[in-house]
Amino acid sequence: MKKIFFCSLIYLFIVFELAAQSNEIQITIDASNLKYKINKNIYGQFSEHLGNCIYGGIWVGKNSTIPNIDGIRKDVVDALKKIEVPVLRWPGGCFADEYHWKDGIGQTSERPKMINTNWGGVTEDNSFGTHEFLEFCSLIGCEPYFTGNIGSGTVQELSQWVEYVNSDNVSPMTDLRKKNGRYKSWGVKFWGLGNESWGCGGNMSPEFYADVVRRYGSFCKDFGSSKVFKIASGPNDDDYNWTDVLMKNAGKYFDGISLHHYSFSNGKTAADFDEAGWFDIMNKTLDLDKLISNHSVIMDKYDHFKRVALIVDEWGTWFKVEPGTNPGFLFQQNTMRDAVAAACNLNIFNNHCDRVRMANIAQMVNVLQAMILTKDNEIVLTPTYYVFDLFKVHQDAMLVPVKIYSRVSSASKGNYGIYSFGSQNLPAVNCSASIDAAGRMHVSLCNINPHSSEKIKCDLIKFKACKLTGNILTAGKMNACNTFSNPKNITPKSFSDFKLLDNNIDVNIPPMSVVVLELTGAVEMSAVVDLKNPLMGINYQYYEGNWVMLPDFDKLTPKTKGVEDNFILPNENSGVNFGVKYNGYLKIPKDGIYTFYLNSDDGSILSIDNKIIINNDGVHAPVESSGIVVLKEGFHPVEISYFQQGGGMALDVSIEGQGLSKQAIPGKMLYRKN
Repeated sequence: MKKIFFCSLIYLFIVFELAAQSNEIQITIDASNLKYKINKNIYGQFSEHLGNCIYGGIWVGKNSTIPNIDGIRKDVVDALKKIEVPVLRWPGGCFADEYHWKDGIGQTSERPKMINTNWGGVTEDNSFGTHEFLEFCSLIGCEPYFTGNIGSGTVQELSQWVEYVNSDNVSPMTDLRKKNGRYKSWGVKFWGLGNESWGCGGNMSPEFYADVVRRYGSFCKDFGSSKVFKIASGPNDDDYNWTDVLMKNAGKYFDGISLHHYSFSNGKTAADFDEAGWFDIMNKTLDLDKLISNHSVIMDKYDHFKRVALIVDEWGTWFKVEPGTNPGFLFQQNTMRDAVAAACNLNIFNNHCDRVRMANIAQMVNVLQAMILTKDNEIVLTPTYYVFDLFKVHQDAMLVPVKIYSRVSSASKGNYGIYSFGSQNLPAVNCSASIDAAGRMHVSLCNINPHSSEKIKCDLIKFKACKLTGNILTAGKMNACNTFSNPKNITPKSFSDFKLLDNNIDVNIPPMSVVVLELTGAVEMSAVVDLKNPLMGINYQYYEGNWVMLPDFDKLTPKTKGVEDNFILPNENSGVNFGVKYNGYLKIPKDGIYTFYLNSDDGSILSIDNKIIINNDGVHAPVESSGIVVLKEGFHPVEISYFQQGGGMALDVSIEGQGLSKQAIPGKMLYRKN
């Protein structure tokens, strides 16, 4: 261990010395430690009944002259399909806690109207409701995420909404759904328990809201195979007490907790700013990294297995509305500054994907940092849209850890990798990297410096690259934007200002730009075992004892030994206070990335190639944890340790990847020595 630590220090010293000599930003991209998947839902969207997001942006009605699919704008559908939107949040936002879902079903002409008291005081005719939203999600190919009304709605109302959408049983709610034209349930997974309950969603205290979550969440039932993923209304920015109270008092009653963070402007419109306005937004955007880290520490205190996801379901830039528009409609332009801010946020989310498993930019169309702007039958794709188009390669890919080395130093040595404005400094470059299911590595780089190019040297570890291509999004001015008269002013272009030599990449990234590189190559995988004449089945050793954490079974004497066809608890188990250790070989059918799932009650650990892939240890109710590993075709040592202490017991092991849908590890993949 001392030797490894000493070698690590030497390596870091060399990296810093090389950086000091070359004045290049040094980035290490390390494929030797692939542990987490970048959940595709990080690239989610948000649509609220606010301004022209829904009406005019998504919904124009079936009788509109604007080309539509049953009232939904076709041009918007086509654009969103291209960026592969994974999940969409609706109907709010602040609107959600005044929205009563039954007003938005049935014949359109018979739906009651309502006043949108949060956004502009306009009258809503409820022509866009549950059925229309779910049809829109189907058209663009994404999962729906409902935000339930717990501010002004009842427990029964939310419970019945879940039943209406998810149940196939015979009941008044399913009969009502069928009457409204939908026979089969939709099976919606994601349900929010209110929105900003600390503010517009009820001005609740965290203690009061924790009790509300327990109550409302208890009646959000699973129906058939439709399992509800409950998302609690989490903190605003740095309200760490809210997170602490909610995790402590109600953590086991929800699956995700939201976080909202906006980069607010200095009171000017989106395109009206100087460098002070640029730096201010970059500073506020990068602050999200610290917020996520701090909230994650609190969550780890109560949930060290990371079962509860952090859901950043509102984020983005927020400026003064465009002149001549309704102040309550939050319509703003979208410039190169927004694109760079979006790329920074997405890099942050990627690098925190151990906790952050969904994010929803605010908002999809015509509101705040929108993907799309519409005017009558015209649309404009914003610079932010093109960032999402470039970054979609990270969806469901394996995170590759990166480290960036930059320096603020004395005048004699100079700074590098630092963007300075006045007396303030920010890191000029941020980065994230991933490896997709086809084995390609993608590296997303963002230079927030609006004046200077940055020279970067990327050192690839455990990945052998043979080909490199790239795309870039940039502009000549900070406030450049796409308009209805010039919709293609900012679009991605091919990028080639790089060199690939000796598994290092030298990149020159222009000012205020977003670059995504694609590397064709291969991860250096662990060697396989040459197993002669293997037998099917897995060895196990059975122990009895009382533990709160997994013991070192190798130091204990097993009560019995045997062979099982799979990771099955032996029949002779005592039912309480026992442990099992399994060992054998896993036969991988094809080189590639595999995800393993370990569900246990109580503790368990999965190791492959003598490396821990999943640690699900401790006394707990059934908890499923996952781990990702790149494996070569052939035999790999596999080991699972499990213990049970009182109460229920469970052990389930699943695999996914390379043509295998998520399933229990088949017996034909498990072997032992002859």
